[in-house]
Amino acid sequence: MSATSIQSPKSVWLLVILLLTGLGWGLTISLATLATASGIDPLTVALWSALVGALMLGMVLIVRGKRPPMDAAHLRFYLVTGFLGTAFPHALSFYAAIHLPAGVRAIVFALIPMITLALSIMLSMEKASARRFTGILLGLSAMLVMFLPGVEVPLPGQVFWTLVSLAAATSYAVENVYISLKRPAGLDAATALWGMTTAGTLMLLVTLWLADAPYLLPFDASTAELAIVLMAVAHLGAYSGLLYMLSHGGVVFASQVSYIVTPAAVMWGVVLLSETVSLSIVLALALIMAGLALIKPKRKDEA
Repeated sequence: MSATSIQSPKSVWLLVILLLTGLGWGLTISLATLATASGIDPLTVALWSALVGALMLGMVLIVRGKRPPMDAAHLRFYLVTGFLGTAFPHALSFYAAIHLPAGVRAIVFALIPMITLALSIMLSMEKASARRFTGILLGLSAMLVMFLPGVEVPLPGQVFWTLVSLAAATSYAVENVYISLKRPAGLDAATALWGMTTAGTLMLLVTLWLADAPYLLPFDASTAELAIVLMAVAHLGAYSGLLYMLSHGGVVFASQVSYIVTPAAVMWGVVLLSETVSLSIVLALALIMAGLALIKPKRKDEA
């Protein structure tokens, strides 16, 4: 946006949406810690966070009078995205939330757009360039900073759970690529999100049955239960904000939310969890921000 257009009410509103979207997505990382801190099984937390989201999206579709397509192609899309974007990464993320600070997980999840880009280049969906390659390397450097002995995650267990978080981030990235390639024509974002969330919920139900984990929450109005509901609300609100920005501000403007999510997640960790911001986190955050700046789409006038 130009310096003149940024003064318009529409542009100011877009900036507000950008800020709120970044803050909301960053908040979900700390809420994951609060949801698992009381000892509730991470699989149970994953199930209920997905279930609440699916129910909320279902109500949205009912209000809009939308009937989700249920033919073979759409069902396949729901199942694949439900596994890659809900069941598998949710389960891993909530287990990792028990063992890792929110700041560390925020740095790992900031790698999602970089992993997505790397996969897209491998599949010839995006063009490689020195600028983008440097951005990906900076993201990997941020991970290495946290692995340095005696820095942020020096214990073997913490290294393992950092890799678990990385596996979750990779799953989200694979989902992004799959959606780009296989999203059925005419499938709107709300219906797609409902389909993947509902499919993921069903997969988590089966997983809990196989793992003999509890299905129900304590229902004692605890902080953990409130965090689960807030996670679903924050996630859906942030996703809606992203869709609004894509429609009214364009992909380049919307991509700037990446600059807010990771610092916001670190900030929420300090505010809600009393985490300390170490030098390694600051350095990793700087590397991530620089990497995101290099991989983001260029404006048309910069091409």
